Amino acid sequence: MMKKGRKTYGRNRKHNGHLLMMSAPAIIWFVLFCYVPMFGAAFAFKNFTPKPGESLVRNLFVNSRWCGFENFSFLVRSSDMSNILFNTLFYNVIFLVAGIAVPVVLAILLTEIHGKRFLGVVQMVLLLPYFLSWVIVGYCLYGFLATDEGLVNHVLKLLGSAGVQWYQSPKYWRGILIATGLWKSTGYSMVIYLCAITSIDRTLYESASLDGAGFWDRVRYITLPQLLPTIITIFILQIGSLLNSDFGLFYQVPLDSDSLASVTQTLDVYVYKALMQQANFSYSSAASFLQSFIGCILLVTAHVIISKMGDQDSVGV
Repeated sequence: MMKKGRKTYGRNRKHNGHLLMMSAPAIIWFVLFCYVPMFGAAFAFKNFTPKPGESLVRNLFVNSRWCGFENFSFLVRSSDMSNILFNTLFYNVIFLVAGIAVPVVLAILLTEIHGKRFLGVVQMVLLLPYFLSWVIVGYCLYGFLATDEGLVNHVLKLLGSAGVQWYQSPKYWRGILIATGLWKSTGYSMVIYLCAITSIDRTLYESASLDGAGFWDRVRYITLPQLLPTIITIFILQIGSLLNSDFGLFYQVPLDSDSLASVTQTLDVYVYKALMQQANFSYSSAASFLQSFIGCILLVTAHVIISKMGDQDSVGV
């Protein structure tokens, strides 16, 4: 019995060793680029005053004094912070809900397309925007919305309406940013749900059809319940980023127009501007640390709440 146990342990150890070697590149990447830079969180609690000729580590831990939560209190007292937080939460809640609902609907509809060639073309068209950088998307959008030469203003003038100064009109940009963000991300999310749908046992659909179930009945009683673990997993992963926004969407797409700051400035844009324009490492690090801390709390809270709502195996968490 002992020999059999030792042989099993040896085989498992050898098998796990192979798996560990396969995962080594990813582990090394996470250590170098995710864990090693964590020492920079000290910027949030320091009054960073670098001295020329000194190393970054010495400037941070020796030459700069600890200031506790002074940097965080500055963020709270900032006159723009309430609007920045509103913008961040407003866009992220919409992207959280629509970013799940729209891809799920598209994935369900695509399963009803039986022509493989046409299905491949549709998937390619929907997925292509995901691979475009925000710089390209921003200048493509500028081609439509430019005041003098934009396509939209040309059409408006042909219809007898005056052109719109899009990059000086904040009232249009909440809808523009939401539509652009969904257009770029929906295709990638749709592929995830489409893969989950294709893994559902097809005999369930055949049995339902034999019992007289229509399309919407099959969606309601088979597809959506089977998709629930995937939806909950994506929801938990995204809710941890509720205070993080897509920097490219809110900085590159509006071309950093100061006239649109009231509707485009989110926490990520604020961090970037505080770092690049004001060279304020402490304030930008405090804002970034706050994002990560609150995101971690939201992630754990969502996981606990969803786990208590039902059996963990049934929700996939």
